[in-house]
Amino acid sequence: MSAAKPIRDPERTREAILSAAERLIVQKGFQAFTLDEVAQGASVSKGGVLHHYPNKHALLAGLAQQMLQEEDADIEEYLRKDPKAPGAYTRAFLRAHIAYMEEGCSRLCAELFSEMRNVPGMQERIAAHVAKTQERLANDGLDPVTASIISHAASGMMSGFIWGLPRPKNFDQIVKRLVEMSGGDSSSV
Repeated sequence: MSAAKPIRDPERTREAILSAAERLIVQKGFQAFTLDEVAQGASVSKGGVLHHYPNKHALLAGLAQQMLQEEDADIEEYLRKDPKAPGAYTRAFLRAHIAYMEEGCSRLCAELFSEMRNVPGMQERIAAHVAKTQERLANDGLDPVTASIISHAASGMMSGFIWGLPRPKNFDQIVKRLVEMSGGDSSSV
């Protein structure tokens, strides 16, 4: 009898490729890693990488898409934990952004954000995602200006973190105030 061929799972292969690329970007930066290194790190052939991601920009687009999906999933998880209206989505958005800062996404995010402007169609995809998020924030039952202030504060704090800026000395008080502005219980922050 001949040995059975390994079962190919395209989703697991893509995940392994993206995970290897993420590690390499954090270690070396976007410009310095090669697709050969991604293949080696994912334990697939270079042809396997190219089948899913024909170039580094396609790989970057895959990583960005994965990050957006993870952000949406994280927001939905926080929303399940604190569904009290109004302001539930706004608080979930805020908490997800705070969590990213706690998890230390800085080098990967900085590399991705720096390079994304060079990926065809990426600005449009990001803009569509932001528009969907802004619509949910605007329809969260809060005054739309308040929701916008909270979301922009969260995004600004996360951007500062990504670029290596020091956390404000009163960071915890800022977060508590933003939670209060959203109608939430700041004692859980």
